[in-house]
Amino acid sequence: MKNVTFTAFISAMALGASLAVAQTITPTRVGPVSQYGQLMTGKNSSGKGQIYGSCEGVKDGAEVQVRGMSLYWSLMPQALEFWSEEGIATMVNDMKIQIVRAAMATGDEDWKGEWNGIQLKGYAVDPNNQKQFMKTVVEAAIKNDIYVIIDWHSHKANQQTDAAKNFFKEMAQTYGQYDNVIFEVFNEPEKISWSDVKNYANQVIEVIRQYSDNLILVGNPEWDQNPSAAIGNEVNDSKNNTAYTLHYYANSHNWEGTYNWGGESEGLKGEKAMNAGLSVFVSEWGTANSNGGGDPNQGRNQSWQEYLNKHKLSWANWSASYISEGTAAFQGGSNKTSLQYTTSGNLVKGYLSTNPESYTKCPTGEQGQGQQGEGQHGTAAFFAAPEFGLNISLTGKTLHVSAPQAANVEIFNTLGNKLFAVDQVRGELSLATLPVGRYMIRVRSGSATTMRAIAIK
Repeated sequence: MKNVTFTAFISAMALGASLAVAQTITPTRVGPVSQYGQLMTGKNSSGKGQIYGSCEGVKDGAEVQVRGMSLYWSLMPQALEFWSEEGIATMVNDMKIQIVRAAMATGDEDWKGEWNGIQLKGYAVDPNNQKQFMKTVVEAAIKNDIYVIIDWHSHKANQQTDAAKNFFKEMAQTYGQYDNVIFEVFNEPEKISWSDVKNYANQVIEVIRQYSDNLILVGNPEWDQNPSAAIGNEVNDSKNNTAYTLHYYANSHNWEGTYNWGGESEGLKGEKAMNAGLSVFVSEWGTANSNGGGDPNQGRNQSWQEYLNKHKLSWANWSASYISEGTAAFQGGSNKTSLQYTTSGNLVKGYLSTNPESYTKCPTGEQGQGQQGEGQHGTAAFFAAPEFGLNISLTGKTLHVSAPQAANVEIFNTLGNKLFAVDQVRGELSLATLPVGRYMIRVRSGSATTMRAIAIK
């Protein structure tokens, strides 16, 4: 049987089996996740790929850009200080981050480092500790109501397919019902073909989609500098909620034009991908050189920021650490409760200073954590839109509409394409013809409009 549910409790209805193993984590503040809801891909009215939130849905002017920090690779004591609940909370309070990226070491790496008595080795050698590092960050992000990227931080993920599938299965089962969570399945592919990346990504995405419809990020050849490689050859995603990553380092990469040797700039390739309808996400960028070193060039950084803001691209800066590199945000005297900034860190903190001071909880009933809200039980969902006197309830596959004036109902897919519209709706509207998938529903009554995310399972 197909069931129609609103996003606020999609996971509770559709992922009931996984809820038995997932604990409930309650946020301690109203943050960006409560305001925007689940992040989702879509196209604007010009066909350009963007990122939206399930609260307002796919519509011009509702694009979502979130900005924050990427933790350094989980192999160094100078990084793991901030892979902590205190570290995340400090960055939220002091830097106003909206998102944190947890870059987990995936292979047999052993840098001979030790942190809190733990010998630091990659997931292939020590999966239990690496998973615990990840879980600490994810749960801290949920408590702080910010987004979190679960990053399989590998240049050779296509050689780690089985391990990645097992890891993401556990992460999706445990945290896939929280709107906070984003899955990055391949950090930075090296010089391999897009077909190899896609083949790997398809397998991992299929596993994640058994438990979650959250946003997935996929890398592309040559260290995420070719998102345009996916144009016309996208990954297979049953939920159509995949974005393609663009990574850059300000001193090393260009935001526009072509290089003197003839190659297109990274920024141009990102723009091409967006204009072709693909959503792009900057899950890693640095203020200096591509090797992490060098001194930040303020002019080049400002030009890149203008590019990011123009295209409303979300980002995570590399790196939240006190590693001895020019792109590290913190000085050596920093710890998880006290941050002293480097030149890079001060620059990035300045960019983040324009993030909102406060957030407003989504008025549509979105919980932001995949939990049922008050009055949302059983198979029926109820939503009130008092701004235009409209009451909407959903039971099974039937939409119930009550309003002073008859309403017009439109159904869109997640790419923003209208599937059908029904005018003069009063009473009931059957949605039985919709196949399994995620949709947006827009209801107009009089001069006002509201939009909601739905899913048919």
